[in-house]
Amino acid sequence: MTDTAGSKGRSWGYWAVVVLAVVIVLFGLPIFGGGAYLIWLGGSWYYFIAGIGLLATAWFLVKASMLAVWVYLATWVFTLIWALWEKGFDGWAQVPRLVAPTVILVLVLAAIPVLRRRRGWGNSMPSGRRHSTPAKAQAGRARAGRRHTGETIIPTAR
Repeated sequence: MTDTAGSKGRSWGYWAVVVLAVVIVLFGLPIFGGGAYLIWLGGSWYYFIAGIGLLATAWFLVKASMLAVWVYLATWVFTLIWALWEKGFDGWAQVPRLVAPTVILVLVLAAIPVLRRRRGWGNSMPSGRRHSTPAKAQAGRARAGRRHTGETIIPTAR
C-alpha cells in the first residue's frame, strides 16, 4: 500500500496538513475580522494580530513550509503573554485563552515530519545514508566526485 493519495502523488501526511490549514483558517478569519472590528471600537489589538498569525500559519502549511511552525510558535507565545497580562496566573481563567491555541500548537508540531519531508530535509543523500559528522560528509562528497577506475589512489606530498 502506498503513502500517496490522488494522481499527483501527494502523501496522506500532506493532505492532513492541508486539513489542519483549513481548520486554522476557520479559526483565523473570524479572529482577524473580529480583531479589526475591535480595533475600530478602540479595543485590544491582540485578536487582529493573532488572526494574522493564524492566517499566515495556514498559508505556510499549504505551502509545506517550516515557516508555518515558527509563525505559529510566535503566535502562541504572543497569546501566552497576552493571556498572562490579561488574567495573571489564575489557572481557570487561562483555560479558555490557552487550551485551543495549545491544541493547535501540538497539531502544528505534529506536522513537522511532513513539512521537513516536503523540503527534503534530513534525507539529502539519494541513497538515504546520512553522515554523522561534517568531515564524513565531506569525505563522502569527495569520493562521489572521483571516477572509479579500479586503481588505488595514493596521495603524494607537495
